[in-house]
Amino acid sequence: MDTYDPEQALRDVITTVRGWCERGGDALNEIDGRDFVNRVSMVCGWAPDGTGPALLAALNDPAGPYELASPQIELLPDATQRAEELAAAVAALNGDGADDDRRAAAAMTVIDNLPRLPHSRNTLWDVARGEVWERAKQLLAVQPVQARQLVFDALAVPGQDSDGRNGLIRALCSAGGLTGSGWLERLGGQAWLGFGRWSASLVSFTRESLQAEHLAGRSHPAALATWRRTRIERVHSDMGDEGEAMWPTVNIGEQWADRAVADIEAMPQERRSRWQALLAHCLLGADKARPTAAWQKSARVLLDAVGVDEFTDRLDDWLPLVGLPRSLPLRMTTCCPGHIEDFPPRLADRHNVGVLWGLLWTRAMCPPSEETLRSLGHIAERAARKVPGHGPSSPKLANVAVAVLVDTDHPAALAQLARLASRLTYKSTLRIVEKGLTKHAEALGIGREDVEEMALPGFGLPLADKLGDSSYEVEVRGVDAVVVWRNSDGKVVKAPPAQVRKDHGEELKELKATVADVGATLIGTRDRLEGLLRRNRTWTVEQWRERFLDHPLARTLTRRLIWTVDGVACCWGGDALRTVDDTVFEPAGDAMVRLWHPVDDPTTVLAWRNFLARHTITQPFKQAHREQYLLTDAERATGTYSNRFAAHIVRQHRLIALLSRRGWSHVRHRNDGASYQDPWLALPDWELRAVLHIAGIEDQGDDLMFDTMGTDQLVFVRGERTPVPLEEVPAVVLSEVMRDVDLFVAAAGVGNDPNWYDGGPQGRYRDYWSQSSFGDLTPTAKTRREVLAELIPRLAIANRCTFTDRFLEVRGDLHTYRIHCGSGNILIAPEDRYLCIIPDSAKAKGPEMFLPFEGDSRLGEIISKALLLAADKKIKDPVILHQLAR
Repeated sequence: MDTYDPEQALRDVITTVRGWCERGGDALNEIDGRDFVNRVSMVCGWAPDGTGPALLAALNDPAGPYELASPQIELLPDATQRAEELAAAVAALNGDGADDDRRAAAAMTVIDNLPRLPHSRNTLWDVARGEVWERAKQLLAVQPVQARQLVFDALAVPGQDSDGRNGLIRALCSAGGLTGSGWLERLGGQAWLGFGRWSASLVSFTRESLQAEHLAGRSHPAALATWRRTRIERVHSDMGDEGEAMWPTVNIGEQWADRAVADIEAMPQERRSRWQALLAHCLLGADKARPTAAWQKSARVLLDAVGVDEFTDRLDDWLPLVGLPRSLPLRMTTCCPGHIEDFPPRLADRHNVGVLWGLLWTRAMCPPSEETLRSLGHIAERAARKVPGHGPSSPKLANVAVAVLVDTDHPAALAQLARLASRLTYKSTLRIVEKGLTKHAEALGIGREDVEEMALPGFGLPLADKLGDSSYEVEVRGVDAVVVWRNSDGKVVKAPPAQVRKDHGEELKELKATVADVGATLIGTRDRLEGLLRRNRTWTVEQWRERFLDHPLARTLTRRLIWTVDGVACCWGGDALRTVDDTVFEPAGDAMVRLWHPVDDPTTVLAWRNFLARHTITQPFKQAHREQYLLTDAERATGTYSNRFAAHIVRQHRLIALLSRRGWSHVRHRNDGASYQDPWLALPDWELRAVLHIAGIEDQGDDLMFDTMGTDQLVFVRGERTPVPLEEVPAVVLSEVMRDVDLFVAAAGVGNDPNWYDGGPQGRYRDYWSQSSFGDLTPTAKTRREVLAELIPRLAIANRCTFTDRFLEVRGDLHTYRIHCGSGNILIAPEDRYLCIIPDSAKAKGPEMFLPFEGDSRLGEIISKALLLAADKKIKDPVILHQLAR
């Protein structure tokens, strides 16, 4: 360190900090004071040839050569102590008497007291800092290997970073001899090797450590998984592909992978080697959409070596676990070093997706089973499900699972495709599903819709059996499937007895999977049936009975719907088809059937509502109570567009979720000046397309994605852009599309969000929120008010409730409350003070009661709030109580 004078550097520090004192009115803030201590301790602690003590003595001498401000004098004791500790640490690293532990401690003292790394040498202080850093690296490089190992293990901690750490780690590694076992253990909980500017220093070290540990017979599967993910996610050019060949072939941390590794490691050596060879081969074609003939030929040889039966048995145990939350939590760096967050537990490991690619295509070479095909459907659904901030969990995995289903000639494969067609929203995977269904339809010489309907599985319903001394029955309640258990005495119990769980574990596992599949299929079928309301679709009576009325699963939904048979409306009531006046109806064999819509028969709507109440029929979705959106005079005047739902403010992420659910095509809009396509709905039966114009309002700032959007005109077009007069749009189509848009602005609008009661950012939307929350009722809200008017008189709180044009008023003991029948928001009368109760806070449990339709969560929410507020003296929620007391 002969390129700068320590004494001159000390004078420079004193002069600089004294200037800070003068600017601060003879005072130093905490940061500047700490900087003064650090600078003095660095200069004196690193001073060569024993000059440090002399500098400190002169500095502490009131008559000495240095002119100190009073704040500097107050900090001298701390600076002196720090300098002496640093000088002792430097001496220990330079000397021969210290042991490894003492040297490691001294090294950490030196590192902890290093100044900020200079990025230039423009000043004397910059030169001094640079020299200190170089000297520190030189000292670290010459320490004994065990001392360097201790320091390395202290420094190489994932998620921690600082300026210069890269150079320090390089210095520690430069003399060789370090082992990476501890580093690999620390690395195993990370998503990838990405810890800031110093991670590049560890790429070669990590690769060499993995190889060395592997050759020594020591396994670090979690670190190996981190290494592989780094190759995929960070694309380091010098990482090599040696890690691909190491065992385990799959990355642990996902439940299916953990099970696979455990199963294979428990096998005898010869069987284990065969499985390992097959898994290694699975990765070879993973960059392709479909396997090549050469890949399949090699896979066949490896499959035969493992054994087809053993392969299918093992894989069929693993597949239900694919896509479940991770078993090993991971952390990852985000925008910059030190910013760490949890890796999403459902985000797929891309390396494992490559292995699954090969396993699924290999499974396709074996005889199919319903269990496997069901698992493939669930894998596709989980992999296509969006992970917040990342998009779909794994589009590639979703696509390969669907592609295998498309290639499988089995009724259960077709059933899964039909189910996925109504469940998936990710467009890439959905296109493969649709192409597969079209392929099957063409092979059978029938329409796409016919294939979906014919493929609906029955699941053996009604499903009932005995396990040991207990019996069970699968019941469909609404759109849910539940298992009702009875013990040996025939008494209903909440769960299967312990003896059944012990003796019939596999049967229970299969039953649970079946019930879950029934529930998912019910929801998909319900959505597809509701979508038929805007279709121009008919069936023969034979088709209708086979696919809907008498189908084991479909009938649980379709016997609760109203149908039109050659112009006669009928519904299942009791034990037969009946007309609205309860007359038993027997359709003619040559009749045609379609789903009834209230727009086509408005005069009988009230009579059908009475029919449902008389027979206690809860429809799977609104049909008799469905809102009717008829053309208005204003829309006749505008001709080709409707402004009925224009000028509403909606949250884009909620809007997109609703668009996907209702079958609309859409893209996310960003505030980047680009032109984006508006949401649109294909209406192929009518050769029309509905388009909802929207425009961005405010973005999220970080990624320019619009957070709020404004709605504009709704139009119908034919072809690409030809506008269609609204009077020419079929009434049922106009009503259904309007109903969708009403749902979008109501459910995605900021007026539906209690968190926006203050008007959102800077209160700009306070008036809009108030109008949306407490204004005139929409058609949906009017229907809800009508139903509430029928239901409330049946409750014990009926004498506390009255209705106005927009509100359900509830008289509590403390206040009177006005619940808006549209938004469900609450005002406290008489001053109309807003009361915020989010649905989870409405603790009152609604009674078991007949509801005429399912799917309106706001209806149940309003009833729950009414029950809660009618007994407001019993409320214990502190958030609600605080509002009531004001």
